[in-house]
Amino acid sequence: MKRLFSLAALLMACGCLLTATAQEAFYNLTPYPKSITKKTGFCTFPKEFTVGVDAALGDSTMQEAQAFVDQLNATMKGHKATLAHSIDGAFIQISNGGRIAAVGKEGYNLTVSAENIRINALYEAGLYYALQSVKKMLPANVCAGVMDESVTEYSIPCCTIADAPRWEYRSFMLDCSRHFFDVKEIKRMLDVMAIYKMNTFHWHLTDDQGWRAEIKKYPKLTTVGATAPDSRITDFEHGTYWLGHAYGPYSYSQDDMREIVRYAAERHIEVIPEIEMLGHSVAALCAYPEFSCNPSASRQVWTNGGVSTDVVNVANPKAVQFYKDIVDELCEIFPGRYFHIGGDECPTDAWKSNAQCQQMYKEKGFTDYRQIQSWFTNEISKYIASKGKRTIVWNESITAGGSDLDMVKEYNPVIMCWYPCQGGAQKAAQLGLDAIITEYHGGSSAASGAGGYYINRKQYNHPTEPDGAGAGDDTVEGCYKYVPQPNATSTPTVIGVQGTFWCEWVGVPEYLEYLALPRLICVAEAGWTPETKKNWQSFVDRMLLDTKILDYGGYNYGKHWMPDYEPPKIETCEIIADGLTEYTFDNQSKDRGTHLRDDNGKLNGQGAECTTFVLEAGPKAEQYYIKSTVSGKYLYASSSASGTMVELNTKKTAWTFDWETMPKYVAICHAGNKDVALNNNVSNTTKVRLFAHAASNGASFYTMELVKRPDGITAAPTQSAPLASLTYDLQGRPATALNGRGVYLREGTKVLK
Repeated sequence: MKRLFSLAALLMACGCLLTATAQEAFYNLTPYPKSITKKTGFCTFPKEFTVGVDAALGDSTMQEAQAFVDQLNATMKGHKATLAHSIDGAFIQISNGGRIAAVGKEGYNLTVSAENIRINALYEAGLYYALQSVKKMLPANVCAGVMDESVTEYSIPCCTIADAPRWEYRSFMLDCSRHFFDVKEIKRMLDVMAIYKMNTFHWHLTDDQGWRAEIKKYPKLTTVGATAPDSRITDFEHGTYWLGHAYGPYSYSQDDMREIVRYAAERHIEVIPEIEMLGHSVAALCAYPEFSCNPSASRQVWTNGGVSTDVVNVANPKAVQFYKDIVDELCEIFPGRYFHIGGDECPTDAWKSNAQCQQMYKEKGFTDYRQIQSWFTNEISKYIASKGKRTIVWNESITAGGSDLDMVKEYNPVIMCWYPCQGGAQKAAQLGLDAIITEYHGGSSAASGAGGYYINRKQYNHPTEPDGAGAGDDTVEGCYKYVPQPNATSTPTVIGVQGTFWCEWVGVPEYLEYLALPRLICVAEAGWTPETKKNWQSFVDRMLLDTKILDYGGYNYGKHWMPDYEPPKIETCEIIADGLTEYTFDNQSKDRGTHLRDDNGKLNGQGAECTTFVLEAGPKAEQYYIKSTVSGKYLYASSSASGTMVELNTKKTAWTFDWETMPKYVAICHAGNKDVALNNNVSNTTKVRLFAHAASNGASFYTMELVKRPDGITAAPTQSAPLASLTYDLQGRPATALNGRGVYLREGTKVLK
């Protein structure tokens, strides 16, 4: 039954006219409407038809209708739409009469009969969303804005819809500081947002890893702060690697920012700039060190993630004016209601050791250095309010210990709740402050995986997945099923939801889209659709059709949620070696990654244990096993930083060694496994250099020079040179980019897979 149902829906998506009952019709509307009455039959678009606008409506309504007509004419083969300033006899009739009360600025009524389509909306935003619904029920190429020569008939099922969003704030945040995405890619994401009725683009423009917004009064923010000395990139071809050269300068001119604002406004999307204030300010302080707590310190723009103690000296009046000047310039570019000032992860260490901050602390009678941040939040929020805007801050502004809540709440900021998300929302409600839900990671369950709105986290745990944040359990299903307001009585001030995308790991558009889609669409439905109307299976059925829209647009999206999805197969590893019979690996890393483990847990990523692995002959010629002399067990490696163990070698699966050609490079790893990778840089038969890579930190390579002796091999660990200095393979890519991908280099021109 399910397959027949999906087939009927697919036929509609391809533009085939179905003569069916209301039960057989498929209403492909995402986000699902607040109220829909399904009726028998279909409304088929004539070859020529009129879109009529009530003569009483103004020019802005005509502009919305004209854009709709233009898209229909550009995508509906063999059809011609004409705009008229009258609804008399029009096939599509647009007016603001006959409405249901209290639909709000974004609400609309839509009535589809066999004869015509009638739209009622009080405001342009409501009309825009009504037209999006009409396009959404048409064949996918219309919504995608693409002409498909194979689609020649257009119809939608009859129905009556009374629709309005659940929340006023439905947002996508993109971090363009850690990695830069050009105007074209941002527009592509805005296009997806518009299809799914999202109305806010939160633009994270500054952080420790780069300052991206042109500020004319402070040009060094982009001449100095927009370039990092290196950058970690993850892509589908090479895996994760370091560039080995400067990343930047990458920034948005003020004209670029105005163009994004204009493009978004056409789609009824407000753009909110975020300028990190006080914490996450290394890039800004590289440009203007005089605003730091230690102006003479040596610093550079960060290349990796983390939290820096190098924060702005807020006790310096010139530093406060610095931020006010930035607000002045950006408020001229971003006309929306909000201005985001960050405020998260701001250590107080630097203030405690700075004379100006110590004096400020004493003069104001503070009892906790966190109150310095609270004072600044009050000061800058007051200034932003004078510009007719409201401040947004991350929840640490009220949840961090020692915060002065009276000072924070005076100018009524919106609290963006990420961690603790629900705790932050409850705290905001207690203070009478509005809250936005963007859950970092909501836990896990066997049925649905983790739930949360940090859609940059890995959505699937499999060795073939690219490296990224998280353990791979932030699933599409978990994202969809997350309940952003589980108890409205304790969090009555929630005004919306946000899909948040950080880019420490993500530096290319293909990976951005792969992680964001379709989880961003899950968040869109959570922001629009009543909780009682959400249904996971219905969402899957609708998204199976909507992949056609994404395919038309050339988007790269995750497919793990699809019922018939099968992960890529892992090819058997083939290892080449140099004839040595014993290796000693000494773990030097103290980070969260994992080097090598035997199945007794030795040599884990948290300790400094040492063990020896030997090659043990297998039952067949040239077959060997890698065995621990400590436990007598065979080599294992973790599949992710979460510590899940994957067996690489057992008595049933031997690794094959090739003795015929002495290798210059050798890698030992599981194909697709990014946690364990060993590169052997050998220039002769007596010395071996091995690089052990910790998955959670791309720069954690440690070196052991293993010298062959008559009685075996001894290890002398030393830290390796930067990744950029490592050898390159024959295609010009860093050899480290091949770690964990089942590709091994040998001397000469041959590459074994």
